Amino acid sequence: MKKMLALLLLSSTVMIGSSFAETVYVNGKPVDQKIIDQAMNQFKKSSPMAAQQMSNPQFQKEILQSIGMQQAILAEGNSQGLDKSDAYTQKLQEIKPMIYAQLLQEKATQGAVSDADTKAKYDQMKDQAAKQKQYKVSHILVKDEKKANELVAKLDKGAKFADLAKKNSIDPGSKTKGGDLGWSDGSNYVPEFTAAIGKLEKGKYTEQPVKSQFGYHIIMLEDVKTGSANTLPPYDKVKDQLKQQIQSEKTRAFFDGLKAKYKVEVK
Repeated sequence: MKKMLALLLLSSTVMIGSSFAETVYVNGKPVDQKIIDQAMNQFKKSSPMAAQQMSNPQFQKEILQSIGMQQAILAEGNSQGLDKSDAYTQKLQEIKPMIYAQLLQEKATQGAVSDADTKAKYDQMKDQAAKQKQYKVSHILVKDEKKANELVAKLDKGAKFADLAKKNSIDPGSKTKGGDLGWSDGSNYVPEFTAAIGKLEKGKYTEQPVKSQFGYHIIMLEDVKTGSANTLPPYDKVKDQLKQQIQSEKTRAFFDGLKAKYKVEVK
């Protein structure tokens, strides 16, 4: 509905002239500059692409055209007394939670995130990365449990893991490398796989095949180390991203608190 309305407003034909117009008129009267400034700021915040396009006169003209159409719709609705109708009241109740959510979110996250906040966040991530365990693992993936048990039996008799992986694994990404998956903290694997890694000793493989959505895994823990802070990009390159992350965390914390305060639950 919102997309359709936006397209309507942008495509409607309010004539502004061929040269760039600094304002927009409805019934010969200029639209309040505060309304225009507010709309322009919203467009800038909507996406990086929109912000870049703001220097394009044609794009600015389309925004002014959209603002003009919004004011025309308001004028027509008021002239028909829609603001006093039951239908309007019903629609307003439907969208009120969304309006409240936006206002409450803005209130909860008001105030710019400081450089000190982002630097503290970066240092925290750096410290966590330095302490994070990293696992070098290999695996053999097969479709059925019987096949997996047969391969475990061959490993028990001294067969080489890499040879069995190259011959039997159905994972195309690691098969040609003898099942080698490289280094990981485990977060990129399915939960069953990660849990199995945490129980293995260095140089050991899973004696019981690990079932996942992909099939049955035989997992070998090749090596273990602690992570390095050098894996993080330089602070200056992630500063803006960290600011957005902190704002998102504030928003999530606010709504989690709201959920707890009003005991929102599904039974």
